[in-house]
Amino acid sequence: MSKELKYILCVIICGAVIFGLVKGYNKFFSSNSANAFEWEKQVNVYFGNSKMGSSEDCSKVFPVSRTILNAETFGPGALEALLNGVSKKEKESGYFTSLNDKILLQKFEIKDKVAYVDFNSKFNEGVAGSCKVTAIKSQIKTTLNNLSDIDSVVLSINGQTEGILEP
Repeated sequence: MSKELKYILCVIICGAVIFGLVKGYNKFFSSNSANAFEWEKQVNVYFGNSKMGSSEDCSKVFPVSRTILNAETFGPGALEALLNGVSKKEKESGYFTSLNDKILLQKFEIKDKVAYVDFNSKFNEGVAGSCKVTAIKSQIKTTLNNLSDIDSVVLSINGQTEGILEP
């Protein structure tokens, strides 16, 4: 066998080995990286539903699945999904929100499994009646309390907890 033929054969074999290693490396890491960190997560947010009894019991809320970005804590993503309200199809199925439009989540913090949530002043603007207050609290607290890292919720508006959601 000539030197040139040995050289060509060596290049082909080395190329095949490198190709196989790269392909195996990509397959191994691409399949494991999706399991190690998923970019999106399913959470339930809770809305009233006129067809399931929320009109009679203002605290009755029902889960609706939402896809949020995966983060260290799911609370802010779940709250943003809740604040976005119900879809047209969900409205047709009787779902509704008691939350005002244009509410902004200003701060979210968890300490010792307690979520401290601060909203802007749109949160309780025009809110009147104990049923509406109960429905709002139920939507937020049920959404957050169903997350594994939260046991209770403290609400505030612009840093103030006094008089929040008083009818």
